[in-house]
Amino acid sequence: MNIGAPKALFLGTGRALKNWKLAFVLYALNFLFAAVLALPFATVFMKNVSKSLVGSSLLSGFSYRWYVEFIHADGAYFSSLIPQVILLFATYIVMEAFLAGGFFKTFAAGGKAKMAAFFSQGASNFFPILLVTLTEVILLFLLYEFNAIWAAANRETARMAVTDYQVFHTALWRYAAVAMIFFIVSLVTDFVRAAVAIDDETFAGKVVRGLSFVMKHPLSSVGVYGGASIFSAAVITGWFYLNSAIRVVDMNGIVLEIAVGQIFVLLRIFSKLIFYAGEAALYKENQIEVIKVKPEMLE
Repeated sequence: MNIGAPKALFLGTGRALKNWKLAFVLYALNFLFAAVLALPFATVFMKNVSKSLVGSSLLSGFSYRWYVEFIHADGAYFSSLIPQVILLFATYIVMEAFLAGGFFKTFAAGGKAKMAAFFSQGASNFFPILLVTLTEVILLFLLYEFNAIWAAANRETARMAVTDYQVFHTALWRYAAVAMIFFIVSLVTDFVRAAVAIDDETFAGKVVRGLSFVMKHPLSSVGVYGGASIFSAAVITGWFYLNSAIRVVDMNGIVLEIAVGQIFVLLRIFSKLIFYAGEAALYKENQIEVIKVKPEMLE
């Protein structure tokens, strides 16, 4: 049975809703890393605000001037945290690689799984998926460097340009090309991760099957990836407009903003689960081999 992107997203949404424990795992991970990352900033922020009247003034609106002064005064401290931030980011990538194996395997099997089985599947696929993830990070870093080199090469063209439109046109094509390559790299590596977690073959065989799957089903692969991306973008856009409408002038406003923020986090987690579940459903259902039964086999 072959399914397309709409069916895969429908199945993925249902499977993501089946097991709230998986959403809790991502929520706990997100909360932990956000708390560790926010703690140094919050500590310095409270120290500065408690010694001035800026706290009450910030409730009526964001002060860009205060922000510039705040960053300038504590810039050296924040710069010293860069190694810790890089370490935290690397740890987050490792944890994502660990969980990805469990998510893909669980959603490919229908969405229901005991937590012990989920973590066991994540552990068994950890190193292959981590290798694919590191390869993706390296490719995207090279793409970033390529973009910088390309931009430097275009500076001479920009100097020779007659109109601003020519400068804009050159930069637009560059960003469009880089964005397209970024999309393709992310799309392919996502399905390679799915193949690594779902298939029962050698690592090389899984990688080949993941690559060939995207080539055989390009529209469906892009559809699932794009559909989940649209949902994620809609969540972010909705949160942005809702958050901008909230006026924090008292404790009720603070509580409301925190509540809206947590709802936003949960919706973002759900959109991430749709990524995993939709890709797993598309890959698994389109990899089923139909066995033709001959009449003599029924005798």
